[in-house]
Amino acid sequence: MNVKNFNSEITSDTVRHVAKLARLALTEDEIDQTKIDLTSILSHIDRLQDADTEGIEPLDNPAEQVNRNRDDAVGDSLSQQQVLANAPAVKDVFIAVPKVLGGTT
Repeated sequence: MNVKNFNSEITSDTVRHVAKLARLALTEDEIDQTKIDLTSILSHIDRLQDADTEGIEPLDNPAEQVNRNRDDAVGDSLSQQQVLANAPAVKDVFIAVPKVLGGTT
């Protein structure tokens, strides 16, 4: 694709094809507006090609985030009685919750 002349290559058929792939139903007015929008977006991206990036190291994350990992440690767990004591509703030895599908309780 000639990156300097997007308008001649972005046709209504191209927009319809992309819309179909994205499962979008576009009207003719929306197709015309999308052609204009895509042309503008691709023209902006083309301008980024002119940026001088000589000597700039690539980044995978501009925030320089670091994973903070900790060792898994086994600790004391709650007993069944302690868990049930904190539950809002209990039925026998289980936590009672409302039914999700059909019926009540």
